[in-house]
Amino acid sequence: MFPSVQKLNTGKEIQLAEISAVSVNGVIPDTLAAFSDFFGICVAPGAAVRINAEVRDTEEFCYIEQLSRLSDEKYTLNIIKTGDGAEISIVAGGERGIFRGMFTAGRMLRGGLCECSVVDYPCFETRGYIEGFYGKPWSFAQRREMLLLMAANHMNTYYYAPKDDEYHRRKWREEYPEEQLAGLRSLVSCARGRCVDFHYCIAPGLSMKYCSQEDFEALMKKTRQLYSAGVRFFGLLLDDIPEKLFFPEDEQRFSETVNAHIHIINKYYDALMALDNGIKLTVCPMQYHGTGSEYYISKLSRSIPGGVSLFWTGRDICSRELTSREAIIFENSTLRRPRYWDNYPVNDAEMFNEMHLGPIIGRDADLYRFSDGIIANCMEYFECSKIPLLTIADYLWNSTAYSPQASWKNALACVVGSEASETFTYFADHLFTSCLKDENSRIMNSVFSSASACMSNGDIPGAFGCVTEYIDGMNACRELLWDCTPLFGELKKWSDKFSICVDILNCLFEVLGSGEPEQRERLANLIEIYDSLPARLTDFCLQEAVNSILGTEE
Repeated sequence: MFPSVQKLNTGKEIQLAEISAVSVNGVIPDTLAAFSDFFGICVAPGAAVRINAEVRDTEEFCYIEQLSRLSDEKYTLNIIKTGDGAEISIVAGGERGIFRGMFTAGRMLRGGLCECSVVDYPCFETRGYIEGFYGKPWSFAQRREMLLLMAANHMNTYYYAPKDDEYHRRKWREEYPEEQLAGLRSLVSCARGRCVDFHYCIAPGLSMKYCSQEDFEALMKKTRQLYSAGVRFFGLLLDDIPEKLFFPEDEQRFSETVNAHIHIINKYYDALMALDNGIKLTVCPMQYHGTGSEYYISKLSRSIPGGVSLFWTGRDICSRELTSREAIIFENSTLRRPRYWDNYPVNDAEMFNEMHLGPIIGRDADLYRFSDGIIANCMEYFECSKIPLLTIADYLWNSTAYSPQASWKNALACVVGSEASETFTYFADHLFTSCLKDENSRIMNSVFSSASACMSNGDIPGAFGCVTEYIDGMNACRELLWDCTPLFGELKKWSDKFSICVDILNCLFEVLGSGEPEQRERLANLIEIYDSLPARLTDFCLQEAVNSILGTEE
């Protein structure tokens, strides 16, 4: 089951016909609506499967002893067989725990019921994603779809911060037009109904005069507009701006940028608390990566309220690893735990020729003990983002049981479809290249190595055997990618190059069989075309791999 539950004891299977309806007691309408939308299961009185939910505000259901932490997301789930069906009991410390339990129950209903007992809770307290990339922002329809998918997989946080929403960054002083504000208002409501905290981020750093009361009033006017739309979580982003103060008045008053940022953060936080002391604030500082002990981040963090969360990307902007040791260094220097802005799977800026479909790796299993949570930065490619995000959701809920490969296979089945996912793997195998430095093109590497070994030993039939099955799979995958789906449409830049790769393999097969000069020339031309395309696909020189199989040298 994904995400993995913390504790599960199973008993006998419960044989039931396909379940299309359940009866439910004790669940709020928003949770029922999200449950029905996601699983396609109707709620009807008298159904053979009955779900009874209850909130109990007691230690057993509100406290995670293993983590020494209170939580409103912990729940227990028990399933017993009844005469005509089954009864599912969910008890939690809060409505969010009921929500999580309902979606675990839904997965069990779809996968087959058995008598069991579950105790479940999250490892990371804050688990989410940020629309924080450079590029075309998602549509509101896409945002609502992603909210349901991520909530169904136990994420609880969404940051709205698309760099190319002009009212978020370039026109930060201006209020949203009513049409766009209505979209945000609907999105806030959608998030609340799915037990997800909606954070609106504003990025004034490119043009704000920190000592200007007029600029500050513009910031607060915009904030009050968003507050009126239901926003209760705000982000102040000071990233990707010049290191030196631009305005002479700021330089004269503050001397250096960190002092100006301390001033505006404290002033903004005080104003937010005056507006509503329940508001939460996250800040992305100008320096957002490194050891965590540098001058700017140490001074800034020690000079702002403890209730402010700080974004941090790790040692690098796109960090290969996030370690517990580094989180401890950050906390010792800044007196607060990092809230990671994890720049994976984002592929903007210089990464635009990469497609990041691999699972999350390189994050310590016990990082939840030393961080304030992880927020994954998404790609402009909405459908493609779902695959890595599903693996991130698995890791964040139960990092100690997280298996990258198993999680990735499940994510492919969820997004591509279980029947097509195995075929799609022939393509996705080439899209692991990223800051994570995961091994790319593993299947192809294995096939080429085996075929090369056979050729070296004079075993041409063996080389044929190695290559034939793989080429058949690649051809089937290419046909799959020709289907007109939103996912495959986003992948066209990479699937076009993949198609050339398939042509190369087909031609290679013909060269192995005939060795005709015309075929060798065609193979060389195809490789030249392949190498000229900018999309990143295989992570090695295809010419060298072909030469290795043919036993030739350039």
